[in-house]
Amino acid sequence: MKVIIPTTPLIERIIGPQKRVEGQRYRLMTYVVQQPVDDGVLLYNTLTCSLVLLTPDEAADITAQQELIDRWFLVPQEHDDQKACREIRQLTALFMPTEEVITLYTILTTTGCNARCFYCFEKGTKSVSMTAETASKVVHYIVAHRGDEEVSLKWFGGEPLVNAKVIDQICTELREQGVPFRSIMTSNGYLFDADKVQRAKDLWQLRRVQITLDGTEQTYNRVKAYVYQGVNAFERVLQNIGMLTAAGIHVSIRLNVDNYNIKEMATLVELLHQRFGTNEHLTVYSHVIYGERSPEDNAELFAQRMQLEQQIAQCGYKRTQGLPKAIKTHYCGADDDRSVLIAPDGHLGKCNHYIDCEFFGHIDSEERDEAILRKFKERRPDIKGCATCFYYPQCILLTMCEIDVGCTPEYHQEHLHDIKESMKYEYERYKML
Repeated sequence: MKVIIPTTPLIERIIGPQKRVEGQRYRLMTYVVQQPVDDGVLLYNTLTCSLVLLTPDEAADITAQQELIDRWFLVPQEHDDQKACREIRQLTALFMPTEEVITLYTILTTTGCNARCFYCFEKGTKSVSMTAETASKVVHYIVAHRGDEEVSLKWFGGEPLVNAKVIDQICTELREQGVPFRSIMTSNGYLFDADKVQRAKDLWQLRRVQITLDGTEQTYNRVKAYVYQGVNAFERVLQNIGMLTAAGIHVSIRLNVDNYNIKEMATLVELLHQRFGTNEHLTVYSHVIYGERSPEDNAELFAQRMQLEQQIAQCGYKRTQGLPKAIKTHYCGADDDRSVLIAPDGHLGKCNHYIDCEFFGHIDSEERDEAILRKFKERRPDIKGCATCFYYPQCILLTMCEIDVGCTPEYHQEHLHDIKESMKYEYERYKML
């Protein structure tokens, strides 16, 4: 047996090696995922975050491998995996240092937008743009709460480029204060031009921008419904993607899919490949538009998405992520003490799906509504399927999450697919060492 990734140090500290019991019958832990490769079988434990390789002979008699007992891949038949996972998660959280600094700032430059997407979760939100005075206060807040660490800025909206001047201002003042920072952006991409791309690279320290495409030209222009007349928005956005990648700024294209447009997405991916070729600064992935569907529609859409993802990978636009290196203790910025959202008027929140409510404070004050902060950390109760789910140690569902659709067969299959792809990716990296 080869250890590709050892048990994460904190979990090793908490539980240590498992003691062997003579005559005990063992089984694979619920959280173990198997993936055959050319020279054996990979095993990954989503609880201990360890990855090992078994030879074909070892894989043929897994329960006889004593080292798998030591490393918690094998557990006694009667072992309560779910209970152990909950206890380890609680202990892991206790060992984590108390966060006293904020390093991730989601900054809404405006709630206004130049597009009118029918599915937008911000539909009906009053349009408010950040003023120069508030932008300066944002800088003061960041300086006061970052400690000595570099900060990450996420520009969000509305469409953040509708109010690009406050991005310029905040970045300029942070530089003047000697604050190291980098930024990312969620944008529809329409308002970029050569000047903004240069500022994004040099002043904004923009490393990545997420841009959504909703289909080929006709569908895209219809869905986005930009406020401008007589322009081909689809072509303009593609030109801007080209400018951004040429400047070394990574573009992550999100293909928003539903039953109405999934069939044309293969054509769109081919168009992107013809236009941009193999591009190290470009990734593409599909994302389901949230909404009510029948189980049959969900299953069909998932199958079509998996075909689409395979095409994306063949074009070189899929970037496989490494495996989780620790048990998950928080879901996202909403339940992470190091993260904060700053609304255009200076109110402080925790989630970009709550941009006009559920605020816990304001940049003008150190007062915090602890009840709101606790509210964003509340987790949904376990369901019956959690007891047998391989992904349980890495799965957190928050009560306040408006976009989380909960556990479905497709959700389970997608995570299993991603874990297996990451296992192969980590093993290929290991072989190159």
